[in-house]
Amino acid sequence: MRDDLDRRTIVIFVAALLSLWFAHFGLRYVPDTSTRLAELCWWSGTQILSYLVVPLMVIRFIGLKPSDIGWKFRGRSHHWKYYVTLFAISIPFVIVASNTGEFQERYPLLEIGRGQLDIWTDLRIWWIFYILQFVAVETFFRGFLVLGLAKRFGHASIFIATIPYLMIHFTKPPAEALAAIIGGLVMGALAYRTKSVWWGIALHISVAALMDFLSLGHKGFIW
Repeated sequence: MRDDLDRRTIVIFVAALLSLWFAHFGLRYVPDTSTRLAELCWWSGTQILSYLVVPLMVIRFIGLKPSDIGWKFRGRSHHWKYYVTLFAISIPFVIVASNTGEFQERYPLLEIGRGQLDIWTDLRIWWIFYILQFVAVETFFRGFLVLGLAKRFGHASIFIATIPYLMIHFTKPPAEALAAIIGGLVMGALAYRTKSVWWGIALHISVAALMDFLSLGHKGFIW
């Protein structure tokens, strides 16, 4: 039993290393002639492949099921209150941050120009990829790493998963990167407790939607 557990741990670590490498360097292969929408969809595609497709393939190899890395909702519906509380806490911080030049320069990720006729079409296409990207990120960091390593490392798996989660935020504003530490630990702890990633996915999408909404509002596209 111990040998099987160690082999499983090694496979998860190796798969995580390769996934993180490809998720970071995959964007380098985007053609220079690509539009911003195509570039973002490529970026999301690399995240979806690295953080979702690979883990789902790997767990089959090591004898786990999707439900073992948090892909289950049955019996978890009563956990919504934790995530609604986190969303409520995050709202004032996001509102304050949205008034900064650094925030408005970065968001929305899909650059919107005045007079752009297909603005809402582009946003709908982008948000399909964006949502799937959040499914992938939560599955990888809170499911594949936290829950996948929980039997071997217990609660320490939360800290193990938070380290690379912080590192993928190094290109973002300092305050957002700092929030990734807190978010990684809290979301990891909740996933460890609830054994599900779906409420975390909903929270991540909700915060991102609020950020885009506020950014578009400040730029005069909504109000």
